[in-house]
Amino acid sequence: MAGRRVALKAIDWAAFAERVAVEQKPMFNALKSRSDALAAKLASLPETPPAIDWTFYKTTVANPALVDDFEKKVRHF
Repeated sequence: MAGRRVALKAIDWAAFAERVAVEQKPMFNALKSRSDALAAKLASLPETPPAIDWTFYKTTVANPALVDDFEKKVRHF
């Protein structure tokens, strides 16, 4: 998490398609479509997640000690 992007190896879809059997082309196309959709979704996400408003949760949650504990765990993560 911590603002790092996952480094993925680029897939050579053209070379991959050449090695796929004709009867498995529909599965290959579905895999490529799903991969493209996931890549687009990942690209649309911000580099860093939005900041958490801990004071809001401390005033909203019945037991603020739970929020403190969770905040410590999130910061450690």
